[in-house]
This record gives sequence, C-alpha cells and structure tokens, in this order.
Amino acid sequence: MTIADTIFAAQGRSHALLLTTFASVGLIVGAILAERAGSDFRRPGLLLSGASGVLFALVAVVFTPFVQSTVERWLVPLLFMAGGSTYILLCRIAETFGRRAGERRKRLHERGDDPPPDATVSAVAIIDLIGSGIALGLAAAASVTLAILVAIGLAAVNISTSRRLGAGLMSLELRRMDRIAAIVMYALAYNAAALLAFWATHSVDNYGLPWLLAFFGGLLLVAAARTLIANPQEFGAAQQRSLIAFVGGFAIYALATAGAGEVFDALDISKSGLEHPAERSLAASNDPQPGTGDQ
Repeated sequence: MTIADTIFAAQGRSHALLLTTFASVGLIVGAILAERAGSDFRRPGLLLSGASGVLFALVAVVFTPFVQSTVERWLVPLLFMAGGSTYILLCRIAETFGRRAGERRKRLHERGDDPPPDATVSAVAIIDLIGSGIALGLAAAASVTLAILVAIGLAAVNISTSRRLGAGLMSLELRRMDRIAAIVMYALAYNAAALLAFWATHSVDNYGLPWLLAFFGGLLLVAAARTLIANPQEFGAAQQRSLIAFVGGFAIYALATAGAGEVFDALDISKSGLEHPAERSLAASNDPQPGTGDQ
C-alpha cells in the first residue's frame, strides 16, 4: 500500500470534507470579486463562458468515460436526459420563486420599476450550487481520482456561481455583513449537500452509484449549456472573446485533468471509492481465514 493509499484509507469520511472545502474556495473567490467590483463588474460574460467551458469539459472528460465504463451505453443518454430535464424543472421553479420575491420586495418598498433580474439569477445559482455539491459527494463515493478531478473543476466553476449569488444579494440592497453571512451559509449548504450525498451512497452497489453519477452528469451538462446561453446578446469582438473564454476554460481543465491523471498513475492512487479501502480492510479482517472456519 502506497503512502497516498494509507492517507486516504486512514482519513475515514474526513477526506470528503477536505475535497468539498477545497471546492468551496471558489465560492470565497467569487464573493471577493463581487464585493470588490460591485455593480461595475466588467465583462461578466467572460467569466460565465469560462465556467461553462470547464463544466462541459468536466462532463465530457471526467464523468462520461467513468459512467460509460460502468453503465450500459444505451442507458447513459437516457440518464443524462433525465438529469438535464430535472435541472430545467428546478430552474423553472427557482425562477418563479425569485420573480415573486422581487415583486414582493417591490410592493413592500412601493417601487414602480420592474423587479431586478439578479434575484432570479441568484435563485438559479443556488440550484447550481446544491446540484454540483451533490455531484461532488457522489464522485467521492465512487472514485478517489474522480473526486479529486471533480473538486478541481467545481472549485473553478464556483467562482462564477458565487459571483452570480453576490449580484443577486446586491440587488436586494443587503448590508455587506449580511451578504458575507449569506455567502457563508451558501458554502455550508454546499458542503452539507456533498457530505450527505457521500454518506448516503458510499456503500451503494456497483449499479446504483454509476446511475446516479450519469444522472447528475446530465444535470451538470445542461447547467453548463444554460450558463453559456445566459450571457447577454453579444456581437462582433465581444462574441469572439466569449468563445475564446469558453474554449480556454474547456482546454485548461482538460489539460489539467490529463496532467492529474499522470500524477495519479505515478503515485499509484487507487481508483476505488474514498470510503471503500477502509471498509474492505475491515471486512477482510472480519472474514474467517482459510483453515480457521467451521468444519
């Protein structure tokens, strides 16, 4: 057993918390960007396009090969479609609640202008946050290497998600300390979703867990598409910059994934689930040894 295997096996469930905390760093970075830039944040479309590219790469380079190796190929697109359809439904519900909250606030302050769209954007960002947290927890239950790669990608994507959350909080005219407290609560909810998903599925059989990963892979894929088309209408040079940001995000993450794969091979890190090495060791110690069983 290598040093890396020993560390992962000895950490118990805390390694999942470590990965979710790492992915949460993106939320802090995005919140800092939102606070420093305020309403004058320049070229938010580039950040959205780059995050969309990373999400596309995450599904194409990380999720899909893993799922195709464990789930029947004809079933993969159906699970992807189910996950994507669920995401669309949840976004529709979130947009409705966000719009109603904005209208309620407008009536409360007796304003005649339309409710700010940032409240709706923030509501959808919460769906993105919880969905990606669950996906990270499932990845941690399925494979060490898969979880690390997903955490790296989601740390980058969370910068854009936190930026959208911050814009929505600013549109509500909350005080700075209230906005900071809200971001902390979002980060805690993200970690809680990931840990609950991990604890609920780390012992699921070899069929149920890949099915769930395929479902949430479809959810992330549609989230990436929605993030990409959520940009304002851009033409000419602005559109070219958005395309470059998308391709750049995709390429950078794909290259990082390839480099991480080489490191995993060099360190001989197990591709089994994070919790499974310790459980297998415990199960092996409890099994009767040859020649010692009941005669």
